[in-house]
Amino acid sequence: MKSFKRSFFVFAVVVALMSLSSVSAFADSPPPSATVVDSTLPEIIPFTDFLVIDNANLNNGGNSWSQSSGYDYARVFISNSQSQTLNVYISYDLNGSKKNIYTGTVSAKSNVTINVTNASGHVFYVDYNTADGTVSGKISVRASDVPL
Repeated sequence: MKSFKRSFFVFAVVVALMSLSSVSAFADSPPPSATVVDSTLPEIIPFTDFLVIDNANLNNGGNSWSQSSGYDYARVFISNSQSQTLNVYISYDLNGSKKNIYTGTVSAKSNVTINVTNASGHVFYVDYNTADGTVSGKISVRASDVPL
């Protein structure tokens, strides 16, 4: 019986250390970041991906998505159907407040593609504005487990 108690104790210690190391690894992961990519290049076909937002309308309230755990990459495609420049802001939820990772523009009647990395398990927000306060266009977001 002593051997069983000792084995159980060793097992419990190992499990506790493993759970601490996984929490530590998550805490040390880099924060999300975003970069603009050339939309004219051929699309990379990821191993596993899915559309988080599929051709949704842009609106003054913005758009948001939750990035599933294990999907560390996202590709954000924004089209601007207006005849004025669209300002775009991408942020993620950090302890209840928004942390901005991208600020840029989409020219009139144009589009932009933005890659987001280190995205796994975060909630993202995409906000827009224009000089006259109206926004019009579309957004799609593809989540992936490999770089896009």
